[in-house]
Amino acid sequence: MERRDFLVTGCQAGLGLCLTALLGESCGTAAYFAQMTVETDKISVRKSEFQYLKKEAIQERSYVFVKPAGAAFPICLYKKDNQYTACLMKCTHKGCEVEVQGSRYVCPCHGSEFSTAGALLEGPAERPLKTFKTTEDENAVYIWVA
Repeated sequence: MERRDFLVTGCQAGLGLCLTALLGESCGTAAYFAQMTVETDKISVRKSEFQYLKKEAIQERSYVFVKPAGAAFPICLYKKDNQYTACLMKCTHKGCEVEVQGSRYVCPCHGSEFSTAGALLEGPAERPLKTFKTTEDENAVYIWVA
């Protein structure tokens, strides 16, 4: 193989890998930030925010994010067995933003793991995530932030 052919083939392969990575990432589940109403002491999220349409069928999200104006970190509102929990997505170790990974939160900076209720599962963090009281009525979930 001549040098020119090798370079062209190498560049095409590199471009193909980049495009594959971009396409693969766009097919993943993106974080969904719910519409909300912010009051002095609470955030209201309609329960319908957990629903979405996929292939003409209503599907359920297990969590949504809310991020009031001026907040440094989002709050994850997680639904499991019709119970709601709300956690600030800020790791208690070094302040990195934790990510949802299945049925737990994981800090991408140092690997701390937390339950979706905020309990510390694995360090190096030494404290659980900050949580908020939640209540609900027929139509909405309320996150009490005060």
